[in-house]
Amino acid sequence: MRAIYPACRAVLAAKKQRAEAEPEMIRAIQIAYYQQVKNPSLPETLQACAREIGLDEAIFIEDLKSPVIASELQHQMQRARSLDGYSYPSLRLVHNTTVFPVAIDYLDYRTMLDEIKAIESVVSQT
Repeated sequence: MRAIYPACRAVLAAKKQRAEAEPEMIRAIQIAYYQQVKNPSLPETLQACAREIGLDEAIFIEDLKSPVIASELQHQMQRARSLDGYSYPSLRLVHNTTVFPVAIDYLDYRTMLDEIKAIESVVSQT
């Protein structure tokens, strides 16, 4: 099993350098893993992804191993746990202080959309 923490830190480091780089890095990591059969937990793979999306590699490498990025990842993981998100992917609808889990349907997004609409309907009646 591959560790996902380096890839998560890479996404945060990309976002730190350029906000719109977050989805670009996610996509670059997915391409590296699924199409190029590269290990996304290796620094050289993540550095290549950073290069591909036009990030400053030196800054990226420093940010990747920085305590600031490590702390941000811990903060995000704690936030996910506070929403009862213990698996990936997890989907939650938060209304005020109430958290509603939404079941993931990998085959049809409409199932999830219908569940969200049903929750919204119930919430709007209260």
